[in-house]
Amino acid sequence: MGKTIVESFIWYFFLYSMLGYVCEVLYCSLGARRLVNRGFLHGPYIPVYGFGAIFSIMFLTPFKDFILLVFLLGLSVCSVIEYVTGLILELGFHTRLWDYSGRRFSIRGRICLLNSVLFGFLVLAVLYWIQPAVEKWVGGLPGQLRTVGASGMLLPIAGDTTASIFGMAAFTEKLARLKRMRELMESRLVVVERLEAEIGRLHEQLRRAGYRLLDAFPGMRSLDFDLQLGQVRKIIEERRAKRNQGRKHRKGE
Repeated sequence: MGKTIVESFIWYFFLYSMLGYVCEVLYCSLGARRLVNRGFLHGPYIPVYGFGAIFSIMFLTPFKDFILLVFLLGLSVCSVIEYVTGLILELGFHTRLWDYSGRRFSIRGRICLLNSVLFGFLVLAVLYWIQPAVEKWVGGLPGQLRTVGASGMLLPIAGDTTASIFGMAAFTEKLARLKRMRELMESRLVVVERLEAEIGRLHEQLRRAGYRLLDAFPGMRSLDFDLQLGQVRKIIEERRAKRNQGRKHRKGE
C-alpha cells in the first residue's frame, strides 16, 4: 500500500470518525430531547465509526453491485466491531459505556438488532453516496497538505486516546475504592449491630443476676468493673421506675 493511499485512508478514518460523532450526538440527543455529548474521547470523533468505514471501504467495495449483500455484510462487520470494542472496554475497565440489555435481540448487551440495522444503512450511505464524494475531495488535495494533514490528525487522536484511557482507568479505580470503602463500612456496621445486640443481652442477664445484690447493697462497688456496674445499676433503676409508673397508671384507671 503506497504512501498516498495510507494518507488517504487516514483522512477517511478521521472524517468518518467525526461523521460518526455527529450521527451519535443527533441520534442520542433526539431520543433524550436534550444535547448529549457522545464519545469516549474528548474530541468530536468516535474512532469505532472510522474503523467501521475503513473496513467497509476496503472489503465491501468489490461487492457494490450487490446492494443487499453489502447491507448484510456492512451490518455484520460494524456489529462485530462494536461487540469487540465493548468487550475490550469491559475487560480493561470493568465498565460498560453502553448497554443494550433492555432492547430486543441484543447479544450480551453489547450489540442489538436495531443498531446493527442502522449500521447496515450507514454502510450503504457511505459506499454509494458519501465515499465517492469524500474520495474525490481527498484526492484533490495538494500532496503536501494531504501529508501534513494526515500526520496532524494522528497526533491529537493518539494523545486524546492516551489521556482518555488514563482518565477512564483513574475513574474506574475511584469506583473500586468507593466499593471497598462501602464494603468495609457495611462490614463494620454489621459488627457494630452484632456487638450492640450482644451488649443488650448481657445487660439483661446482668440485670437479672445483679438485681438482688444491688438492691441489698446499694453502695456496692467493683474494683475492676465499676463503670459496667454503674451501667447495670442504671438499667435496674430505669426498669424499676418504669414498673412503678405502670403501677401508678393502673391504679389511676
